[in-house]
Amino acid sequence: MSQTPFIFFCRPGFESDCAAEIQAFANAYDLAGYANAQPNTGYVRFQLFDAISEQRLFAELDLVDLIFVRQWFWAKAELTGLAAEDRVSPIMKFCADIGIAKSLLVEHLDNDSGRGLSRFCKKFSTPLTIALEKQGLLSKKTPGECAEGRESQLHILFLANDHCLIGYSPLGKASALKGGILRLKSPKDAPSRSSLKLDEAIQVLISNKQRKAVFRLGHTAVDLGAAPGGWTYQLVQRGMQVTAIDNGPMDKRLMATEHVIHLRENALTWMPEKPVHILVCDMVEKPSLVAKLMAKWLVAAKTEHAVFNLKLPMKKRFQEVSDCIGEMCEQLEEHEINYYWQAKHLYHDREEVTVYFRRKMPRQN
Repeated sequence: MSQTPFIFFCRPGFESDCAAEIQAFANAYDLAGYANAQPNTGYVRFQLFDAISEQRLFAELDLVDLIFVRQWFWAKAELTGLAAEDRVSPIMKFCADIGIAKSLLVEHLDNDSGRGLSRFCKKFSTPLTIALEKQGLLSKKTPGECAEGRESQLHILFLANDHCLIGYSPLGKASALKGGILRLKSPKDAPSRSSLKLDEAIQVLISNKQRKAVFRLGHTAVDLGAAPGGWTYQLVQRGMQVTAIDNGPMDKRLMATEHVIHLRENALTWMPEKPVHILVCDMVEKPSLVAKLMAKWLVAAKTEHAVFNLKLPMKKRFQEVSDCIGEMCEQLEEHEINYYWQAKHLYHDREEVTVYFRRKMPRQN
């Protein structure tokens, strides 16, 4: 059996969902392996049974295809008992086997002990970067390939000050952010904390090209279940004219912008006469109900883009999300509608997953 596991970061408490997703991914490629998931650690180790399977998984993995995974890499070494006076030298020995990397991430987990390593990791990244550059093992300019023949990103994951995992991921197929976390500051004038969820979703799930096409001054949006206006706020900040659907009250400062029309209607049944550029929805409803509603809007061509949350059950969360997205895909395919989707358990999500669907117009990728 191979001794080099793949490492997957996730939100603490969702290790079993992360493990189930990776197992399903491996099964789809007929790769035999098993997950080691310890509760509330914020990461999962996935072990394969042979080198060929490892190389296949490494080639096929892409963060955009994974929902509960924030970050991943292929661990090639695990070091314990690192001496405080020189941690760099033993790490360098294994980095040399990996080859030239384009970038370096010194990471920690998003759990209590991991967050305590944040300052240490920031401080340690400087001497390690200098040592790697001197040895020609870290270079943005020089064409470099890791041991698998691909340009790579080097990962050093510290589990303690004297304990780390060393590995790499293909450049562009893992997150360029430490721990895969996009950290955002909550705007002081936002009506609710939920505003950060849509801000992160727009930046993570929607491409630059699509963001430029959608979020323009005067473009239209609908926010289902809008009150008090956390998601509407993000749309208004991007210059959009928003129709907010909710029986509850909207934030007065948001309404004063004159970019919002508030309709006290049933968000589960209301639909606009004319199509809008984007639909967003953050309602506390059964995930299957929300998925059907989003499919209804997309099939009816009432929107080209939809961003929405699926509130998760306590158990079998990966299965629930898979079923909901699968049902949406079936609906769109029945009506011969081309589409693109991506889903992610975002950093600012809690017991929900954020999903993005786009109707693909002719000649769109």
